[in-house]
Amino acid sequence: MRIRTTGLLVLAGLVAGCAASLGPGDAGYPYNVDGDYSGSLMVAGLTMTGTIGISTQPGGMVTGTVSVNRPIQINGTLNGTLAGDQLTVGITYGNNPATGCAGGTMDGALTISEHGANISGPVKIADCGEMLDATINFSR
Repeated sequence: MRIRTTGLLVLAGLVAGCAASLGPGDAGYPYNVDGDYSGSLMVAGLTMTGTIGISTQPGGMVTGTVSVNRPIQINGTLNGTLAGDQLTVGITYGNNPATGCAGGTMDGALTISEHGANISGPVKIADCGEMLDATINFSR
């Protein structure tokens, strides 16, 4: 009887341990990104400011909107994947008044601080056939 009881306790512990494992998009996951963020995009020595509205879906899919509002206005959409504290993003934006291009993209692997308070890291911008290095730093 003692062996059976011990075995059941071990099995119950394993099941409880597996059930408590949180993944991206689960409530309580420490690196979920949700809500409104404000911050900067540094490109070729120029600081642009703006906002990101973002949410993490179950399974780690991330969606949102991006708006640069100074010194120029650019709007776009963000899609990505969250794994651990890394957010791999693709941002597609419309008209860029600074270059006259009808649109462009930003791609990168960003780091999320614990509790999702800060999103930062390098991105590559493709605009008018030109590739530019940039850095994103947004907080809520």
